[in-house]
Amino acid sequence: MNKLLILLIGIFMISSVYALGVTPARTTMDFEPGLSRQVGFEVINSGEQDMKIVLSAQGELAEYIPSTTREAEILSTEKSKSFTYDINLPADMEPGLHTADVHIMQLPSDYSGESQILATVAVVTQIYVYVPYPGKYANAKLFAYNANQGEDVKLVFSVISAGEFDLTSVRANVDIYNKLNEKIDSFNTKEIAVASGTKGEIVYNWKADVSIGEYRAAAVLIYDEGTINLEEIFTVGSKELELQEISVNGFSLGEIAKLEMLVENKWSEPISDAHIETKITNDEGDSVSSFESANYDIGALEKQVFVSYWDTAGVRAGTYDAEVSINYADKASKKNLQFQVEKNSLTVVGLGYVISNADDEGEGNGLVVVLIIAIVFLVLINLLWFLLLRKRLKK
Repeated sequence: MNKLLILLIGIFMISSVYALGVTPARTTMDFEPGLSRQVGFEVINSGEQDMKIVLSAQGELAEYIPSTTREAEILSTEKSKSFTYDINLPADMEPGLHTADVHIMQLPSDYSGESQILATVAVVTQIYVYVPYPGKYANAKLFAYNANQGEDVKLVFSVISAGEFDLTSVRANVDIYNKLNEKIDSFNTKEIAVASGTKGEIVYNWKADVSIGEYRAAAVLIYDEGTINLEEIFTVGSKELELQEISVNGFSLGEIAKLEMLVENKWSEPISDAHIETKITNDEGDSVSSFESANYDIGALEKQVFVSYWDTAGVRAGTYDAEVSINYADKASKKNLQFQVEKNSLTVVGLGYVISNADDEGEGNGLVVVLIIAIVFLVLINLLWFLLLRKRLKK
């Protein structure tokens, strides 16, 4: 027994070479009082090598599998080899599922039977014994599948008739709750029958005409002689951050530009530790610049300004491709833009914003003033000429 314990402690279930397999992976049987049965399985020698193996049973039913530990050999010429084990069930067992695992473990070629730590390959074939419940009895699970806003959320009730008799009427009453625990909808599913020892499904498609966010389906599964309470969480929409605009004060080529990027959280819950990564490349796809913002938290359905700094030293005037990636959780929301860079201006193509130097704006405003004065002057001159011409015509 001590040798076996040391052997099992040293087992590694995964090896660099998978030379061992087993089929079937599981054998299932219904309980019968005092049942004795021989269970067969096949060991696959996919590596086509000589090997020593040891068989052992573990788990609840192991005590009903005699001669649980024994060694055997498989030759390289044997691509597979058949084995059996006996299972002798007692006269009575508790209702429900009872299991055991039969481990098939490959031993090192130099294994001598002495106590040692082993590193080898192991595979498992399982034995499942179902003991039916008296009368009518159901096991059930609820699965809720996420959906986009306006689409259908699929609710699936998986029902197993685990009693002695068939279930003639199985249905569910369902309530849908939002994040504030407010009930927003209620409905009943169709009714099905499930034969003893089999599985049935009830499928209901719920229209998600609701706000983006997380919801809870609370259901009561009703069958002939009982009820089962079930719950499942699902989401409508997806966690999404969207780049809204880019702005900067006093852009000047060759200096460090402070880019303020406005990001909107379209999710109904806060998103934490988000940051923006910007990659700028030229026409040939070569990297020109790459920079990141700090990490920010964005409240539910709120907007947040992300600040990035772009060192434009050595950057020439021209048009560049820019990939702006908002990274959060395990997702990345990317937007491909173009930066049209000039000495004192930056045009972002794809968002529609022109970023200019404040001095240039002053120069532009001055030019507008000069033009207005010139127009007024010309109007006055034309008016004066009109008055003089009118006076001469009267004479």
